[in-house]
Order: sequence, then C-alpha cells, then structure tokens
Amino acid sequence: MIQGFKFSCRTFIHLCCTLVIIPLLSFNLGYSDIGNEILEAFKSNNAKSISNYFGSNISLSIKSDGGYYSKFQAEMLLSDFFQANKTTEIKQVQRTMRTNNSFYIVYQLKTSSGTYRVFTKFSQTSGDTQIAELRIE
Repeated sequence: MIQGFKFSCRTFIHLCCTLVIIPLLSFNLGYSDIGNEILEAFKSNNAKSISNYFGSNISLSIKSDGGYYSKFQAEMLLSDFFQANKTTEIKQVQRTMRTNNSFYIVYQLKTSSGTYRVFTKFSQTSGDTQIAELRIE
C-alpha cells in the first residue's frame, strides 16, 4: 500500500512539473525570439522586418517627433531614420517579464550619428505579439 502511494505521489509530482514547466519554456522561447529578431532587424537597418511586428496602427516616436501612425507610415518614418542613421552597434539593456499580455524591451542603439535608447512595448492580441509602441530617444 505504501509503495502504491509513493508511485501515485511521484506520478502526480511528475505530471504537475510537466504541466507547469513545458508551457513556461515555450512561452519564454517565443518571448526571446521576437527580441532577437527585432535586434537583428535594427543591426541591418531593416525597417520592413521591424514593421512586420506592427499592428495596423502604432505609437512611434523618433527623436523629438512622435505620433500615432498607420503601419505603412511608421515603416516609412523608420526607414527614413535608418537612411540618416546607420546602425554600428545595438545591444539589449533591459527586458521585462510579460504582464497583462504586454512586455518591454529596451535597446541601446549606436549609429553613425549618435547613441539612442530604443524602447519597445510589445502586446499580445489574438495570439500574435505586436509592437504597440516604439520610441527612439
């Protein structure tokens, strides 16, 4: 009887660990990938790749100019920024955990004309992770 209980307890613990750990791992893998994809897009000055993560509208601020733009407008403004400011180095400096279907990643962007802080706010809607806000300061 005791051996049966140990087996049941062991099985229960194994099942609980599996149900908790696997979703966390898959959640973090997706979280990590989007941050790396954005980083690589900034490295290559690729506004199109970054805009693939925009929703239909986005809050975009570049230097002192900002507003709420359509996906296309935001891509064009970001492309203009990259034409004038070629990336020489970028690194991630901060990342928050997901809360209420959103998270933040902050990058330090060094360009041919200066160093910028890039703040990205991601939100998850309908299962897709999108950039809701992008600030280059």
